[in-house]
Amino acid sequence: MNKIESSDSMFNKMILIANLYYKEKLSQQEIAKKLNISRPWVSKLLARAEESGIVKIEVMTPFTENAALESALMHKYYIKHVGVIKSENATRDDLALAAANYFISELRPEDVVGVGWGTSVSRLISATESLCFPKVKVVPLAGSFGNTMDLFPNLSSIRLAKTINGVAEVIHAPAVCSSQEEYEALMNNGQTQKLLYMGEHADILLLGMGTFEISSQPQFGIFKPGDIAELKARQVMGDIALQYLDVNGNPIDTDFTRRLIRANIFKASANARTSIGIAEGVYKKDIIHAVLSLKLVNALFTDEETALALLGI
Repeated sequence: MNKIESSDSMFNKMILIANLYYKEKLSQQEIAKKLNISRPWVSKLLARAEESGIVKIEVMTPFTENAALESALMHKYYIKHVGVIKSENATRDDLALAAANYFISELRPEDVVGVGWGTSVSRLISATESLCFPKVKVVPLAGSFGNTMDLFPNLSSIRLAKTINGVAEVIHAPAVCSSQEEYEALMNNGQTQKLLYMGEHADILLLGMGTFEISSQPQFGIFKPGDIAELKARQVMGDIALQYLDVNGNPIDTDFTRRLIRANIFKASANARTSIGIAEGVYKKDIIHAVLSLKLVNALFTDEETALALLGI
């Protein structure tokens, strides 16, 4: 048999196997028995059928993605993944679902996952499917504050660990200390140091981004009377994992920020394999731009309007 005939024979066999597997719903073992070939050879021919274009697999997600905007944002900010989601269903949180699916695709059996705070992170956790990763550790990136689940990083850590059947770590300290003395005492605690170190060396980060003016933090009384004025005097724009940034995207250093029990997000992002940011709303354009420019996330999930604003369209 000459090379052309051999090639034609291989091509025909790929078509046959693809039809038997995808259309007739035979198992690979059944095909191997029917054609008197090995099951690994069936698997290899199916892979070749996909590579050659005989088989085209299309995943029909329940939400619409915008490949052009995603590519433009990846090119502008040099990040590895962008999901620009247009929701077609008002009763389903498609943005959180897309981010959760990406998180699952990135998760490995012995990862450490660092969890930020905010409604976006809480939504991502709610959209995550139940998994079985008993060796995965989930750690909050800051101490506790507020009285709702969205503002309670420890609860987010516990919720995610329960969902993926992993191990939850919690920081037994407030996010905001009332004095420098309290901060130093809590930071000298070995367990607190250990958990913050884990957060700064996590494999995956789940992060929200918030603007200060619309943030829900002030209403929970976590600031001393002068804290808000001090931050506003520094032209505070917003925060990511309690790292406050000014309108130029620079980190803010004040008496207030020096009393925060939090992981260093710059160290955490530099060490993480994947840092996922989820944020939507044109009013968040500037804080998202700053976070992306500082390379604090390398995967972004947002909506079309916000994507267009980031691109100046």
